[in-house]
Amino acid sequence: MSIQKRVRTKKDGSKTVRYYANVWNPTTNKAVVGKMRAKRKEAVLDESQLLKEIASGSRNITDHKTFGRCADLWLKSAPNMYRRSTCKTYTDFYHRHIENVFQASQIDHIEPIKIQEFVNTMSEKYSPETVNKCINILSDIFQFAIQPLKALAAADNPMIGIKRLKVPYKKKVTWTDEQVAAFLNSPVIKTNHYYPMFCVSLILGMRPGEVCGFCDDDLIEQNHVIMVHRTIDKEGNVDDTKNTNSIRALYLPGVLYDIVRQKQTVKLQLKSYHPDYQHDFLFTTVKGRPVNPDRYSMQFRKALKEYNDQEAEPLPRIPLYNCRHSFATNNYERGESDKVLSDIMGNSPKTFLQTYAHIRRRQSDKAVSDYEKKIFQKL
Repeated sequence: MSIQKRVRTKKDGSKTVRYYANVWNPTTNKAVVGKMRAKRKEAVLDESQLLKEIASGSRNITDHKTFGRCADLWLKSAPNMYRRSTCKTYTDFYHRHIENVFQASQIDHIEPIKIQEFVNTMSEKYSPETVNKCINILSDIFQFAIQPLKALAAADNPMIGIKRLKVPYKKKVTWTDEQVAAFLNSPVIKTNHYYPMFCVSLILGMRPGEVCGFCDDDLIEQNHVIMVHRTIDKEGNVDDTKNTNSIRALYLPGVLYDIVRQKQTVKLQLKSYHPDYQHDFLFTTVKGRPVNPDRYSMQFRKALKEYNDQEAEPLPRIPLYNCRHSFATNNYERGESDKVLSDIMGNSPKTFLQTYAHIRRRQSDKAVSDYEKKIFQKL
């Protein structure tokens, strides 16, 4: 048993000294390490408490105290807390960026400075989006260690004060109303097998996974409504929508309803006898299989290239997801409320305003500019 001393030198040359108890547990053949303390006498008190706990047997199981063990338990519980695609992303990021750095550390022995150093190192190599994803994962693991594991006190959470990186705004290339109309009214696009999906994406601003995830019964004939309640990911896994806001019923106006209805009729006819159509997905590949977002994205790129190759005025090359951004941008600039648009798109109003804040700023600038012109024209 002993009191250990740790000296850390900061970038400015100053030093910080911390003390911690280190007591051997003969039952587990492992050392039990106390919390970092600013004063040696506090570490001495920790040492006394640890000796009592070891003597009483309450310190016989200590594996869950390591960061790696807490993270493993968190990952096992992740399918109950996150969507399947989110679980996969979190697992990949954890093993790629976080595991080797923190795995062996005792969970209540990790200080905020170590987290900040990790963030600083990551930010030198990776984008702010990647770093922020790692911060999210670390926050979730430490919160899991606090509750339900109770391996860490809430006041000792080292993520307190750790800030996410600012993500620079990247201008999204979108299509105007006229460009959307040109694309959807093009004879070559109308004959494309995926034309009904293009229409839904561009006219309703839906997520690609939601468009691919529609089932036979989602189209309600009486009200010309289509229900949005599930998605499909690029691995073909079906899941619930992104969040509760994403569960919604969308009205299909006349032409769009007829396009989707005709596709549904053909699908149901083929399902009655064709073996490849024995599933409940409304939209299918040419061979009758479900469409995942990667295939849909590829087909959109191919259709856009085919359009541009034959038109005198080619359209800007945009990824499939920017059909959603085009819908939001065009309607928001036209004066539609953020509440209405967020309801249609399945976002919360807060998320919508954060994503399209640049349009709001542009509208505010125009309002001030127009008012200024009216004032000075009268002078």
